[in-house]
Amino acid sequence: MIDHEEYIVSQLKEGNESAYRYLFDKYYVRLCRVAKIYTGDDYASENLVGDLIFYLWENHESIHIHTSLSSYLFTSIRNRSLNYLQQSSVVNESRFPFSSTEMYENISAESDSPLGIIIEKELELKMNDSIEQLPVECRNVFKLSRYENLSYDQIAKRMGISVNTVRYHIKNALSSLRANLRDYMALFF
Repeated sequence: MIDHEEYIVSQLKEGNESAYRYLFDKYYVRLCRVAKIYTGDDYASENLVGDLIFYLWENHESIHIHTSLSSYLFTSIRNRSLNYLQQSSVVNESRFPFSSTEMYENISAESDSPLGIIIEKELELKMNDSIEQLPVECRNVFKLSRYENLSYDQIAKRMGISVNTVRYHIKNALSSLRANLRDYMALFF
C-alpha cells in the first residue's frame, strides 16, 4: 500500500469524515460501474456501493485492509454484487457486458493507455474464443441475445425452442464465460 493510501486507511479507521468524503468522491462512480457489470442494474449497483461505504463507516474501528485501498474496495464490491445475485436468484437473467470495449470503458477512464489497449485486445480474443467453445445451440442463443439484442421470446420463436430453454442456454453461457474470463476480470480490479 502506498503512503497516501495508508494515511487514508488510518483516517478511515479513526472515523474521519473527510476521509469518507474522499473515498466517496474518488471511488463511488467507479464502484457503481463495477457493480453494474455484475448486476446489470443501476439502482442495485448504487445501493450496493452505498451499503459498502456505510459498512466501512459503521465498522471503521475494525477495518483491516492489507492490500491497496482500491483493491480492497473493488474486491468488496465484486463480492457484494455476487452475493446480491445469488440471494436474488437473478444470475440467469443478469446482463454481463461481453463487449470488451464497453467493459473496459466502464471500469477505467484510462483505457487509452498502451497496457490497457493490449489487455483489451487480449480479453477480446479470449472472449471470442470462449464464445466459440460453447455448444452450438448455446452459442447461437447467446449471440442472438447479446449481439442482436433479441429478447428471450424473440430468440425462442426464431430458434423454435421454449423460453425456458433460452434461459437455460444464457445461464450456461454466462457461467462458462465467467469461468473462462475470471483471470482477465481480475486484471481490471
